[in-house]
Amino acid sequence: MNTDHALVFTFDGDAHSGLPPARELCAALQRVVASAGVDQVEVFAPHPEHARLELFGDGAPPFTIVECRAGAPAPLLRLVGDPGWRHALASAGAPERWRAGLFSVVSEPVPEPVPEPIPVHRANGAAPVALVVHYYGPTDDPAAFAAHYVAHHPATLAQLPRVREVLCYVPTGERLAGRRADPTVIRNEVRFDSMDDLLDSLRSPAMRAVSADAKAFPRFGRSTHYPMEPLAIG
Repeated sequence: MNTDHALVFTFDGDAHSGLPPARELCAALQRVVASAGVDQVEVFAPHPEHARLELFGDGAPPFTIVECRAGAPAPLLRLVGDPGWRHALASAGAPERWRAGLFSVVSEPVPEPVPEPIPVHRANGAAPVALVVHYYGPTDDPAAFAAHYVAHHPATLAQLPRVREVLCYVPTGERLAGRRADPTVIRNEVRFDSMDDLLDSLRSPAMRAVSADAKAFPRFGRSTHYPMEPLAIG
């Protein structure tokens, strides 16, 4: 497994409120990224075909996600207080509805990894998709839950057909001044070339092993599953 770090901002919303304009947010953040010292930033918008995913019953994804990746925490922590970054996020929606967390990112090897470092629309016009899963408490021991998850579940997810990337985001516990804390005990992303590939994978025999492993998780409160479209900006 390879590990780096991510600063993740999630815009909390609901079905009755407007979503931040993800593509406009990309343009605003682009002006900040060049001098930020981070390796990559992605803005996630609800996938245009998200209504096709009915398996989990979590409904339409009511948020936008901004992920900043770097090999070490320091540039990410500097980004939290960057005036240009704060202004760009505030321009997308009410600042109090952004929650933020610093995570260690664990990348699980997959048989057919994504062929380019930044997701793009494929030649057939299909949008790439990241199934973003959030796990919430209560748990008896959040660190133990995350450790169990990372030790077992990513390898099972990596066996899904046509999976391109499996990423686990483990909270570091770092307090981010001026930001509402992200309450997730772990985050997960499983990426595919298209919604068709994701849905076929979820219907495959490999899902039996994924479901069986999930039943062995330590106690936790709830989880949500949202198909999102990653829009790379740098």
